[in-house]
Amino acid sequence: MSGPPHVVLEPLQALATARTRLRAPVLEDAPALLALYGDPEVMRYVGQDPTPGVGPMREKLVRDLEAQRRGESARWVLTFPGQPQAVGYLGLFQWSQRERRAELGYLLAKPWWGQGLMREVLPHVVHFGFTVMRLHRVEARVDPRNAGSLRLLQRLGFRQEGLLRDAALSEGAYCDTALLGLLEDEWGAARAP
Repeated sequence: MSGPPHVVLEPLQALATARTRLRAPVLEDAPALLALYGDPEVMRYVGQDPTPGVGPMREKLVRDLEAQRRGESARWVLTFPGQPQAVGYLGLFQWSQRERRAELGYLLAKPWWGQGLMREVLPHVVHFGFTVMRLHRVEARVDPRNAGSLRLLQRLGFRQEGLLRDAALSEGAYCDTALLGLLEDEWGAARAP
């Protein structure tokens, strides 16, 4: 059985909500994204150490942009209308076009926590995954201590499918990872933003 035709999302389609804009990242976003990736509080449940400087952040962006050019991901920076500076970074990565699945990930700068921005934005990203990327399955991996993120994903229709014990390192200690999944037919047209 052959898979679907290979899709490359170049240029990546911009997305918008009432309060936000999502656009393709560029290397010039490195300093703004370092404010997220370099912040130990933002990175607390991500399972990786904070990024130590703008050079490593730029290297990550280069890898992310190359993965997108190869058709392995779709990533956006979150901005506000008329303000180009990134305050968030999110997308669908680990994209297997053959299996039609990808992993959802997102980070938001601390000053914007608790304002419902990801609740507003993520339905658009998931919808993009199912319609433009033609995904059958979207996965998310979350530190179970991150109750807010678990609630957000469950509101979107994700179901917890398992617990990966000691699967990530956080602040020098091993921690569990909850695996959640959402299938195309569970999302449905009624959930489209």
